[in-house]
Amino acid sequence: MTIRADIERMPGDELLRLARVLKVPIVVRTIKRSWLVDKVLKELEKRDAKIPIALESPAIQISSVTKNFGKKTAVRKLNLRVEPGEIVGLVGPNGAGKTTTLRMLTGIIRATSGSIQVDGYDIVDEAISAKERIGYIPEKPTCYPSLTAREYVMFTSRIYRVPHETALIRMREFVELFQFEEFIDTYIGTLSKGNLQRALLIGIFAREPPYILALDEPIYGLDPRGAWNLKKLLRRLRDEGSAVLISTHILEVAADLCDRFVIMNEADVVGHGTLEELQKLHPDTNSLEEIFLSLTGGIPE
Repeated sequence: MTIRADIERMPGDELLRLARVLKVPIVVRTIKRSWLVDKVLKELEKRDAKIPIALESPAIQISSVTKNFGKKTAVRKLNLRVEPGEIVGLVGPNGAGKTTTLRMLTGIIRATSGSIQVDGYDIVDEAISAKERIGYIPEKPTCYPSLTAREYVMFTSRIYRVPHETALIRMREFVELFQFEEFIDTYIGTLSKGNLQRALLIGIFAREPPYILALDEPIYGLDPRGAWNLKKLLRRLRDEGSAVLISTHILEVAADLCDRFVIMNEADVVGHGTLEELQKLHPDTNSLEEIFLSLTGGIPE
């Protein structure tokens, strides 16, 4: 969708808010919508166009990472990378260490040993720079219940230091994509799980691509249309140079979306590669599901 289309589809109050941010002079009480759209577009053209900055290679680098919780090892000597322009699926049964990996990647918890870099920045030593470059959707989405979805998206954009006008335009694009218009001014605390998931997705896409994304079960909670739109969007972003790490135990999602797979079981990586590479290593299997089962306890009789 073009910027013009996004602006033309804005409700009147959003369009006026954008015009005020851009300091479009409005000196008459009654104005035509088409006139205001043209003025907004002209003001945007005057601004310096930002050249997208390519991501470092690899965009995500996890090196020999171990995480212990007391005597229990949740992740053991994990090596994982995600390059710009690919979607990597982190798959495994419940308790395999997937969510712990994403929480370490995003700096929520610290690894016991090993190192993690996001776009070349160490998540411990350069935490702010690393976190500025990654968008995260947790397995159990939580947020500020007393903010409306619109307030949350604008708050997120300020954290990422996104220009106000950019955030308004991109919010409109993704509100349309995820069919969220009905809920954009609803309080976060009253949203269903699926609609909360949509609000969080709109928040991480308020900034400009390319993205580094860590998504923990991103499809869960979305209806079929929302899931379709998200998968289509992620494929487009990958093709444009974003790097995506998806944690899931829903194998249909992984097989449909991911370029490579890292299969975990009981804290260890037990398999990795493309589907074709994994099938060559396991010739008696016919699908990602059978590969997964054979590596995580065997295919049931």
